[in-house]
Amino acid sequence: MTRGVRILTYQNDLYVELAKIGKSLSSERRLEIMDLLVQGPKTVEKIAELTKMSVANTSRHLQVLRSGNLVERKRDGNHIYYGLASSRVVDLFYLLRDVGEDQLERISQIKEDFEKNDVYAMSLDAAYNKAKSGEIELIDVRPADEYATAHIAEAKNIPLPDLKEKLDTLPADKDLVVYCRGNLCTYATRAARILSESGYNAHSLNESTYDWNRYIEKEGAGKNEN
Repeated sequence: MTRGVRILTYQNDLYVELAKIGKSLSSERRLEIMDLLVQGPKTVEKIAELTKMSVANTSRHLQVLRSGNLVERKRDGNHIYYGLASSRVVDLFYLLRDVGEDQLERISQIKEDFEKNDVYAMSLDAAYNKAKSGEIELIDVRPADEYATAHIAEAKNIPLPDLKEKLDTLPADKDLVVYCRGNLCTYATRAARILSESGYNAHSLNESTYDWNRYIEKEGAGKNEN
């Protein structure tokens, strides 16, 4: 094999491997699965339930994600849990989301059309500063297992299906700010609408725990530079 052929083979082999990542990300259903797994490990049955796919179809998508080493599985007793393979994979998912928002105008339009209602969406900067000063009550409307995996400090967990039954546990003298899995999730907007219709001054925070933590890191870096 000549040197030139070896170089071409080397490059081609690397691109073939990188293409496995691209293939893993090339399905909207696999992206949805990744968004769920960012929140914490889940069984194939739970993923199927949340995505409204069959267990068989969910398993096929998980196999593709595993072929790109984006997902790993671990046994816990009689159950097998799937999770994202590393923090770099979590970063990759959110980078893909952010690039999509920057490059695809349709994404902004879809979000604007859905959020056209009486619910006020609070910015991450405003929510962080108001939470820091104790002006607002943060409510996490994700399932309890996702809240247990990671959540914003001081946030109260009331899963969306339980919200109407827990209204009397919420303070009437504070603004309520609701968050969920991020801006690809509808829970926060839906919850804020329920709260507003029930007489509370509610806002949606369409950001994830990951976004919140990243914001805090940037704030800390900015202060250190000053």
